[in-house]
Amino acid sequence: MGLKRSPPAFLAVANKTNKQVLRGLLGVNFASAGSGILDTTGSSMIIPLSQQVAQFAWLQRQMMMRTTTQQQQQQQQQMMMGRSVFLLSTGGNDLFAFFSNGSTAGDEQLVRNLVSVYVEHVKALYALGARKVAVIDVPPIGCCPYPRTLHPLGACVGVLNDLASAFNRGLRDAFRNGSLAALSLQYSVGSSHAVVRSILKHPQRLGFKDVTTACCGSGRFNGARSGCTPNATLCHDRRDHLFWDMLHPTHAASKIAAAAIYNGSTRFATPVNLRQLVEEDKY
Repeated sequence: MGLKRSPPAFLAVANKTNKQVLRGLLGVNFASAGSGILDTTGSSMIIPLSQQVAQFAWLQRQMMMRTTTQQQQQQQQQMMMGRSVFLLSTGGNDLFAFFSNGSTAGDEQLVRNLVSVYVEHVKALYALGARKVAVIDVPPIGCCPYPRTLHPLGACVGVLNDLASAFNRGLRDAFRNGSLAALSLQYSVGSSHAVVRSILKHPQRLGFKDVTTACCGSGRFNGARSGCTPNATLCHDRRDHLFWDMLHPTHAASKIAAAAIYNGSTRFATPVNLRQLVEEDKY
């Protein structure tokens, strides 16, 4: 996309005069580790998706204030927002939080609620001028090292994978046939789920020797909840591991996912891949 590195974090630029950001030339990262779709997901120190959207709205107002007339503001907003790509990747932490409560009762209602709230956030971005939206679905999180430690045979936890699959179906339906379909949105749904499934099915073809054990951690599968600490056990070569720690992929796995979602076929991104979304200049 022409960026030398990931965009700066919002809190790093919010109180500074960053000309590139305010001119809409650089982009901003509103992500917060551990956050989810729901405000109740994560700790009190985490910035939920609703607040991330509000932070974007604040930044957008700062951008618009740099123009003099209302007409100029409207023209700038339409051009800048219409050409920008809004990338959202969330949902897994919400599903983990539900699973950690120890009950699967109400899982269908949970998925419907997550998709519904997600849709409202996308609509809020649309109201602020977003016209190109890319979302990344939830991978088969039941196959992460930590969930495997909970299975007596060390297999993937089916309940978590079923939740991820149900959420992904609901998300796609919302864009294809649901309320988002009525909006003038260009969108791409990237499937981290399909990427990880491909790696799990054919690990050696993609350069992986270990797709079950974390590179950094402790305990069974290096997946203990203590995580990757200074006293953790380290693998010899992180490049041949799918998982870095108890829940997260390695850089090698992320590179494969990025390439598949950006340039890949409809197996990995629909209805268009991210590159096609970026290059489309409809607005």
